[in-house]
Amino acid sequence: MSLRTLFSRTLLALSLVMVPSPPAWAQTPMKPGHDTPTPAPAQAGVSDSLFSGPTLDPSLFEREVLARNPSLGAMRAAWRAAEAQADVAGAWDDPMVEIMTAPRSWSSSVVDPAGMASISQRIPVFGQRALEGRVARAGARAMGEDFRTAQLDMLREARRAYYEYYLIGRSQAVTAELNGLLVQFRRIAVSKYSAGTVGLGDALQADVELAMLDHEQVGLARQRRVVTARMNALLRKPPGRLPDPPATIDLPPAPERADSLQSLAMALRPELRSWTEQRRAKEAALSLARRNRLPDLTLIARYDRFMEEREWRPQVGVGLNLPLQLGRRGAAEREARAGVEQMELRRQAAEAEIGSQLESSLAGLQETEHEIHIMRERVIPATERALQAVRTGYENSRADFLTLLNAERDLARARLDLYRAEASYLQNVADLDRATGILPPGVVEGEER
Repeated sequence: MSLRTLFSRTLLALSLVMVPSPPAWAQTPMKPGHDTPTPAPAQAGVSDSLFSGPTLDPSLFEREVLARNPSLGAMRAAWRAAEAQADVAGAWDDPMVEIMTAPRSWSSSVVDPAGMASISQRIPVFGQRALEGRVARAGARAMGEDFRTAQLDMLREARRAYYEYYLIGRSQAVTAELNGLLVQFRRIAVSKYSAGTVGLGDALQADVELAMLDHEQVGLARQRRVVTARMNALLRKPPGRLPDPPATIDLPPAPERADSLQSLAMALRPELRSWTEQRRAKEAALSLARRNRLPDLTLIARYDRFMEEREWRPQVGVGLNLPLQLGRRGAAEREARAGVEQMELRRQAAEAEIGSQLESSLAGLQETEHEIHIMRERVIPATERALQAVRTGYENSRADFLTLLNAERDLARARLDLYRAEASYLQNVADLDRATGILPPGVVEGEER
């Protein structure tokens, strides 16, 4: 074998080294899971379990909203992308291969073919690679906490819409019950008019009240339609009917003190963990900026046929960059140091805001709890007894029809006030859960299990 042929094959082998290898996803089979780049599925129908019961279940509604919201899905995908990017940030640089030749030496009969092949690898010996990975991983964890923050906000919005839906359903039920009472009162008034004990005005007044209740039902139907449209939008469902709200909802007891809630919120609130992770990312960036003042090491191996002496052809060496741009590196340090201070101050501001939110939600919750107790134990029983007494008096001609209507209005107002207080109490519970950072059981690490 001639020297020219041997050298040609050597150059061919080195050229093959430079051919890019197929990407990792083409070398290994795809595994199911969040790393699989599958296309977005088509719009699926709302879970059948949401409509399987006679009433709309609040926990199922919450889970469907969290599972189907596209903004949450986009944030989840961004979080996963950041986690993958963190693996890339701490990886080694690809080695560099360099091939050179003298083209005219290949056709020369005077000299041998000449060429050079080298390979080099950059090695950050002062820990820059690990610091880059720390910056990226802390940033990915912060994005995960931002995702959980968005979950909490979406959960509170869904709960407040559901409790408004419950209030409208109870208001419709009270209005329907009052309509039935007024029909009875009108029948009594007509009977007394036929007996000649009262004038026609009582029956006409009953007709006026019935007409006003009909208009009230129309207004409540409009409100229900608006809230239903909002809930369907949260479910990514076309406009349409939803199951009726339940007749009653169990009210959880209100906490007595905010001390335990404060410590719980400090441990659970994702905003605090997000600012903490962002501060850690800035701290790692500051360390990286300082390390960038140190040179990087590059190892080099070369075979050079341009050298006449055979002993000179195999070569090894070391390369160092010269970090002379001190102004740029100093600016990077100042930027990272300011970022650390910014993240810490934002975390402290979030802690102060959490305390204010807890006190506000708890105060509203305790006040509404007392209002519900007064309405249930004193106001409603008293208005019911008053209505019964006035009705008996009217039937026996000892009370006028206007007094009967006022007693009926008082009972209606008391019942509606009770349901408004219950809805307000539940919305305050939703606000308190948001202030504490509590997610429903089963929603773990951004995925519904």
